[in-house]
Amino acid sequence: MRLAFSLWNIGEILDALNKARHLNRISEEDYARARRAFLFLSETRRLARLGLAMIVPLRSSILVDSWRLLERHHIYQADALQIASAKYVHAAQFLVADERLYEVARSEGLNSLCLG
Repeated sequence: MRLAFSLWNIGEILDALNKARHLNRISEEDYARARRAFLFLSETRRLARLGLAMIVPLRSSILVDSWRLLERHHIYQADALQIASAKYVHAAQFLVADERLYEVARSEGLNSLCLG
């Protein structure tokens, strides 16, 4: 099985860490440690070289498809982008932890599995 994700996802996680730091849910030290651990780009590149991960390029056609999904299903841009990216690479399976996103992905023809 090969993982596929967009660099957009890295920004989403970095945003969540930054918000936690700003709200004093984590200390500056914990933020710095998490950020170093999270910015796993070297690990991501290693997985890609091994054929275990794929970085989906942020193409204009994927963005346009995500906008259609956003309007059709009233979902967040980030969620729409994940579905559009999965469709673009013809993902064998789409893993999700959100029941609503699971339903949208299924309605868009993705073989979805809800983990949450």
